[in-house]
Amino acid sequence: MKACIIQPPYSVDPTQADRIFDWEMDALGRCDQSMDIIVMPEYSDVPCFMRDRESFLDMSRKYADKILMKSIETAKRCRAIVFLSILDDNKNTTVVFDRQGSIAGKYHKQHLTDSEVIDRKLDSEYSFEFSTPYIVELEGLRFGFLTCYDFYFYENFSNIARFRPDIIIGCSHQRTDTHDALEMMTKFCAYNTNSYILRASVSMGEEQKTGGASMAVAPDGTVLLNMKSRVGMECVEFDPKKKYSKPAGFSNPDSAHFEYVEKGRRPWKYRPAGSAIVRYDKIMPYPRVCAHRGFCAAAPENSLPAFGAAVALGADEIELDLWYTKDGELVLTHDRDLSRTSDGSGFVYDCTYEQLLKLDFGTKFSNGMPA
Repeated sequence: MKACIIQPPYSVDPTQADRIFDWEMDALGRCDQSMDIIVMPEYSDVPCFMRDRESFLDMSRKYADKILMKSIETAKRCRAIVFLSILDDNKNTTVVFDRQGSIAGKYHKQHLTDSEVIDRKLDSEYSFEFSTPYIVELEGLRFGFLTCYDFYFYENFSNIARFRPDIIIGCSHQRTDTHDALEMMTKFCAYNTNSYILRASVSMGEEQKTGGASMAVAPDGTVLLNMKSRVGMECVEFDPKKKYSKPAGFSNPDSAHFEYVEKGRRPWKYRPAGSAIVRYDKIMPYPRVCAHRGFCAAAPENSLPAFGAAVALGADEIELDLWYTKDGELVLTHDRDLSRTSDGSGFVYDCTYEQLLKLDFGTKFSNGMPA
């Protein structure tokens, strides 16, 4: 299989946008039928740096449809699978075109930067929901995806590996990392997913030592191609079904690295809440609905039923109260005095956890309303 990776020039000067976009269009026009895969960098419809939303959107509106149509034409003409990253429906999207020029899939970047969410106000709601890694199957091959910032979240690599991709497409920028750092993390990704990584980025300047580094890496970490800061389009040939196996521990049968790791994984050691963690204040601004001690009009306050009712009704967050017991355990209750909410008396901190378990904290709640 032959893959072509396109690395265009990049600029912080918006007056250079037409020149760079013309370069991108010309590069697609120079692709030929020897190529099976063509990969473009992140935001190919915004070829210059644009932080604020309006200028970013204006540039995307100017170029997105043109490069979409060019990618479709290129896929048909070259009989190649084309991966194009653009702004689509206010999302950072990698669009997959099959050899007939039809859309075969769309991947939405899972880890958006603050500038994308806060400055450009892109849609990020989907990124706060549980999802499995996105896989597109074409011609017997399984394609996975990482976009730019996604490459930094190493804990996600093992999750992607479970879905056994053959090739991971990385439409990227990563403009501030060195060539060595970019190569290191791409090799790490390939080794941990047992996949080929095809990564396309932008050149920050022919003499620069940061950014760029569009590359192809094999599952064993072998770098098949690294463009560093070269502007252009370069190709690499590889067998996507050729995987890497190693002994799964000393004297054990060979397996992929991620299979070896999965045998001993202890997720409870480092995944205490997962998708239940609330999003941060910058992107969940006030005003918002907070359930005080849970939905305490429907169930006893600070109880799991009250929290569940709050979640079911769509509360943005839940307020709760914590006290230490005499023996150092944390319990949920508002008052230090036990008399208002339970059939006990005295103070929380004067009781052991076992003593509190013997009390009824729903006894003073009846008919759906506090007593």
